[in-house]
Order: sequence, then structure tokens, then C-alpha cells
Amino acid sequence: MQPRDPAGPAAEPGPLDEETHARVLDHQPSGMIQGISEKGLHLVRIRSPAGATTHQPGTRVELESVHVLGMTRHRDLSSISQSVLHGVVKDILSDNPEVCLSFYNRARNLTLKMHAFQLLPGIGKSKAISMAEIRGRTGWETIASLDEACQIDAADLLANRLCQEIADPHMTPNLLDLLIRA
Repeated sequence: MQPRDPAGPAAEPGPLDEETHARVLDHQPSGMIQGISEKGLHLVRIRSPAGATTHQPGTRVELESVHVLGMTRHRDLSSISQSVLHGVVKDILSDNPEVCLSFYNRARNLTLKMHAFQLLPGIGKSKAISMAEIRGRTGWETIASLDEACQIDAADLLANRLCQEIADPHMTPNLLDLLIRA
């Protein structure tokens, strides 16, 4: 993201250092953009260059071409940003299926009584057991094959959980930390 001064002290790497792109949640008339980074799903504040085109929600922006002001909290998002967050996160997962498939192919029991699939809204114990049996040892190669085999919308379910964790970072277990930001 930001080049480091080779003569300056070595700074601790920040959560946005590995980020190259973000998706727009809200582009306000002042030029302020609220967005979400693509790799770590961090909420960010961005200042667009003067005279830049107004970006619609979901538009992908290269972070090198804008001024990243820093991260923000869910509670500080505009109502527009909050209303489009789920759809934008789902689009990020759909455009980067390896992240989504990684969760569904590697998820396992968290305790003797709870499977990681049960963290997803609407997935109970019997559905989680069924999904684990269908997955078998080989897993799924595509999101479409996962959706068809389990009769679910995999990206939507995972986006729901991730959005809940973005809104409440104290949720445990936290898939953002275990899956996305690890």
C-alpha cells in the first residue's frame, strides 16, 4: 500500500499493508468513500481524487489510485454502506471462490456437539452433519457444485456470518480471523 521509508525505522505491518483493492460501499458527495478491503474484509475510509468519477456501491477500486485514510468501524458506516455491505461481501466471495470453498472444504467440528457449519445462519445440527457427509474426503471444486449438492447458497450464508462478525467483532468463534485474516 504505502511505500516505507528505507531510512526510517521499521514499522509493524498493518492490516491494510497487503491490500491492493477495495469495494465501494458508499461514495459521498464530499469525495469520501466508505469501502471494504477485498483480502481481509476490513472496513476502510478512502478519499477519492478531486474530480474523480462517483463510484457506485460494489465498484472495485485500486488502493494505489486513492488516498486511504484508515480503517473505520461498522457503527460509523452510513446507512447506505450498512445496507449494501452484505451484497458487496457476497460479491467478493463469489469473485474469489477459493476463500469460500476453503471454509466449506476444511470446516470441522468445533466441539463434540457443534460443527463449524452451524455458525452459518440457518444451518442446524442435522444439516451440518448432512453437509459433512456429502462433502466426504474430496470436498467441492466449485461453489456451484457445493450449492447444488447441499441445496444452499454458500456465498450468501458465509457472507451473512462475516457481516455479523464485521458488525460485532467480539463474536466467537470469529471466521474473519480464522479464515480470512489468518
